[in-house]
Amino acid sequence: MIKLEAPGGQEAAALWKLSTLLAFLALVGLLGGCDLFGAQPKTAVINTRDVITKCTEGIRAVTEVQKQFADRQTRLKAQEETISKLRQSPAMADPKSGKKEELRTLVQKYVADSQQLRKDVSEVEAAKFKPIVDRINKALAEYAKEHGLVSVQDKNGFAYINPSIDITDAIIKKVDETK
Repeated sequence: MIKLEAPGGQEAAALWKLSTLLAFLALVGLLGGCDLFGAQPKTAVINTRDVITKCTEGIRAVTEVQKQFADRQTRLKAQEETISKLRQSPAMADPKSGKKEELRTLVQKYVADSQQLRKDVSEVEAAKFKPIVDRINKALAEYAKEHGLVSVQDKNGFAYINPSIDITDAIIKKVDETK
């Protein structure tokens, strides 16, 4: 074993041992995620999707988007049903009936219509939700500053989170209070 000696006698040796111990404890604390000399930086989590879709403006935007595309959704559902009925048709077994070609054409149209609907919905959502996201970011920054938070993460990436650090409801409330 290596024996560490401090220069300058017993008093200096005791002081040196104490300072070495404190440095070691500080290092262990830093490596272990502990803050031995002050408060831990605070972190919190939110469910971003919930904040966007459950604040008053978000609920309104979701409803508007659903209404805007309801007719197209209904038409897609009807296409699905037509395709399903055609697949179950006994005529599908007859190669001369032309039903396989009809099915192929219907499926292609359904896929194209479905992709276009998703694209259109995404574009409208992006436009409608941008001002809401801006308000959420402002409310979140204010909340973080007021509560001494150094980090806020989306909770969907974690397997477990202590509910005490979930600020989703508080942020929804704050967004609804700000105009």
